[in-house]
Amino acid sequence: MGESKQSMQESAAESSPAITQEAVGSAVERNFILWLTNVSHGVNHFQAQMVAVLYVVMMPDIGFDAAQLGIVTAVVSLLSGATQGFYGFATPFIRRTWLLGIGNLVLGLGTLATGFVGSFGALVGTRGLAAVGASAQHPVGYSMLAGYFPATRGKIIALNSSVSNVGSLLAPITAGAMLLIMDWRQVFMIVAFMSLAMGLVYFVFRIPRVSAEETARSSKAKLIQGRASYARVFRNRNMLLVSLVMMVGGAGRGGGAIMAFMGIHFGMDLGLSPSMVGVALAALGVGGVIGPVALGWLSDKVSRTGVIQASLGLSALATVWLAFQDAFLPLLLLSLVIYGTVTRSRMPLTQALVADSLPDADRDAAFSVFFFVGFASGPLWALSVGFLMQGLGFSVAFSVLAVSYLAAMLLMLFVTDPRNALKAQVQT
Repeated sequence: MGESKQSMQESAAESSPAITQEAVGSAVERNFILWLTNVSHGVNHFQAQMVAVLYVVMMPDIGFDAAQLGIVTAVVSLLSGATQGFYGFATPFIRRTWLLGIGNLVLGLGTLATGFVGSFGALVGTRGLAAVGASAQHPVGYSMLAGYFPATRGKIIALNSSVSNVGSLLAPITAGAMLLIMDWRQVFMIVAFMSLAMGLVYFVFRIPRVSAEETARSSKAKLIQGRASYARVFRNRNMLLVSLVMMVGGAGRGGGAIMAFMGIHFGMDLGLSPSMVGVALAALGVGGVIGPVALGWLSDKVSRTGVIQASLGLSALATVWLAFQDAFLPLLLLSLVIYGTVTRSRMPLTQALVADSLPDADRDAAFSVFFFVGFASGPLWALSVGFLMQGLGFSVAFSVLAVSYLAAMLLMLFVTDPRNALKAQVQT
């Protein structure tokens, strides 16, 4: 049965010239792509998550409150989500590695510029620029991985997510330690060079290869194929439902918005020092490393939809616990590890389900639409949490996030696992 399933997947992959090149890639090439995107994603997350600690000292320095922090994170989320929708159109015209290289360079420049800001408006602009650069990583990187590893998508995407969460784990500890010896502005300036260097690496290594047939196709033909691919994606009921599951859930996307609110809560409400805020957020990162790999592996073995349902239910419970947890450090750290384990798993699990739901020829468009729709609610959630936290406190704001996971669970009742249909075809 396993061999039949693999042969069906390989046949589907051969329907697209670009996918054929990925399917025949050597083991060395596949592993190189895997770890290049893993490291790049980790650097991406490091840049995004370190600001959760830095905002604690930036807020009194620049002069903004939790509601205005909500505006910053809303702008970041809006620009990130909007530009993620662009990449499905861009991949037929621009190499995926070039798109990731450009994205990392823009991220590095935005981070570098943040070290020079002197006003709230300038902060919004530089963080928005960094978000535009960072947005390439998810749709382009995950699409590449789904094509290179069709039989183990859940495990590979989860591995990539866990490695990226290593960046999330190291970011708050590193940022907190750096604040002991330097100003927050210097932290931004130094860390920016990681993304700039990563961007240059993508331009040095020119893979995945592009076939002669793919190169010879006209721009008009590529545009027609892209439009047709997007049309098929928007007609796929399962794909849209999974995207809505991502949209409805208020947290767990892996971005820095929710962590930013946690950071100022730990620092200003619970009275933790910036260094201890870094330790607390690192505990969340520990869970983010463990959860995706464990649940991604489990989803490859059993029902993908069932594992997602379980993770959403546990995410609601973990969010309520965190909402009312006080400054007692052992329990706070434990709650954060559990919170990170379950909430950080939703992203890779739903991505694997997206890859399962459509043929490989539509993979770029599928991931582009998934991230565009899934992150469309990000600005609203950022503004809502910011204003709720400013007016009613952290506990109320995070209780609302917990309810959002229950809404996502209801949507999951209408999602099917495409692998079940594949197994039924093989058995008949």
